[in-house]
Amino acid sequence: MAGLRSWMAGWLRGPEAVLADTLAPSTPRVDDRAVLRRAAAEAVILQDRAEAVLADVRAHGHLGLIAPRGGPLVRRFFSLRDELPRGCADPDDERLRHVIDVALHSHALVVSMSMDLLAHEWRSQRLADVVGRIEGLGAAAVALDAAYAELSAQLPHSLAT
Repeated sequence: MAGLRSWMAGWLRGPEAVLADTLAPSTPRVDDRAVLRRAAAEAVILQDRAEAVLADVRAHGHLGLIAPRGGPLVRRFFSLRDELPRGCADPDDERLRHVIDVALHSHALVVSMSMDLLAHEWRSQRLADVVGRIEGLGAAAVALDAAYAELSAQLPHSLAT
């Protein structure tokens, strides 16, 4: 009967309260800003490798030599996205989280789709022309660089107060 009473009390307070009761006391909150900074730092480093892969694609390189470098990059960009916090309490951190999330998704798709285009360029001259016009990671790379610079320049919130 006590179990039913505690369940009813949780039900009356709402599912958020029950979830907070079960998760909050036992799991310490990791600093969102530190997680964002680590993800952005690694992504900025990986951008250089991705740009090199895209340059080889643009040069119509051999896919058998490009894919072993490009595939792990695509997987890592998606993994970094999964490591980001689902949301940040601070509005500035949430904005940066969103910028990093979008950039990582864009980078993964650009590298993956570029390799797909290279794999099929033999089918038509138009595809080969598109492959030859692949320029790089574009605006997403610029936004990621800016987000990382902002995260690196700011003190963590815990040290600022």
